[in-house]
Parts: sequence; structure tokens; C-alpha cells
Amino acid sequence: MTTVVDKYLLDRVSRERRFDDRTMEIARRLFLDREKPRKLALEYAVIHQRIYAIRRMVTEAVESYELPPGYSEVTLRGPADLIRAICELFDQQMSDLVEPKK
Repeated sequence: MTTVVDKYLLDRVSRERRFDDRTMEIARRLFLDREKPRKLALEYAVIHQRIYAIRRMVTEAVESYELPPGYSEVTLRGPADLIRAICELFDQQMSDLVEPKK
């Protein structure tokens, strides 16, 4: 399976993994601009294995964010009372999945 890394995920990796600015710049150019690893290695004066290591670290971080099979993610926007009610209903449904009623 191919892992897709977009700007949102790259920003999340940057926040959570605390990579230095140079590493994140290389990652951005590698994933978002689709630049070749050897070109980046020459430009940043690092061995090409370092570029591949950055790619591996970012890919592993993104894969760790994936949801289990059958799960979906949703973002809700609306009146606070309605969102609170939906969250309560969701929590109840999830607890029923974990602890089924007898």
C-alpha cells in the first residue's frame, strides 16, 4: 500500500515529531514538490541515504496516524449544543460497542 503524504499530514508530523527546519524542508520538497532524492542530497550536501531515511521516518509517522479498518474520521461544525449532543450520542454508541448490553 502506498502512503500518501499531503500538507496537512506533513504539518502534523512536523508538530509531533519535532524535526528540525532543514529536515522538514527536505520532507516538504520530497513529498509535496516530488523532487528527486539525489537532487535534494546534492543541494543539501547530505548523503542520499539521509534523504531516504527522512522519507522513511515521515512515512512511518503518517502510517501510525491511520485508522483501523472499518473506521472513518469526521469533523463536525455547527452550534455548540448540537455538537455536544452528537458527541454524547457517539460516546454512548461507542460504549455499547465495547460493552454490549445484555
